[in-house]
Amino acid sequence: MSRTASASPWFATLNLLIALACVGILGGALWLQQTQGALPCALCVLQRMAYLGLLVFSLLAALGFKLGLRGLTRLALWLALLAALIGLIFAAKHVWLVFHPEQTCGLDPLALRINHWGVTALAPWLLRADGLCSDIPYLFGLPLPLLSGIGFVGLGLLTGLSLSAAGRMRRQA
Repeated sequence: MSRTASASPWFATLNLLIALACVGILGGALWLQQTQGALPCALCVLQRMAYLGLLVFSLLAALGFKLGLRGLTRLALWLALLAALIGLIFAAKHVWLVFHPEQTCGLDPLALRINHWGVTALAPWLLRADGLCSDIPYLFGLPLPLLSGIGFVGLGLLTGLSLSAAGRMRRQA
């Protein structure tokens, strides 16, 4: 067993849990969309894309760790942290719009632009912006964008913890 693998046996597991949490969050968003008719707005779609980025980069970090590729692991963690930060910015803007409904984004040019991106054509059931920012569902009495922001903070903190552990493993190797 390599010194890196023995230094932190929970490292890959933590990154897989972050990825699993992203799958759960995206699955919940799809469930709300399909069963409750909560169509995503442009900001919702951008948050979904950030969760997808966090998911992919967390999986890459776990894979890089398992293969002993420290450079890939650290790069993937920094990109995952960036995805969480970008998602938090979109969630914060969305929360602001929830509390300032007169400033709603509506079906704006951003939604039209997102709907013409190539990635949207790959998964329109997940990434097509057809809703209004003001028509958001509430879960546990809180607006969904606020819960999304809390998710980005929590997963960002876990990613930061993972990045810190990766730095310690580099110094030990």
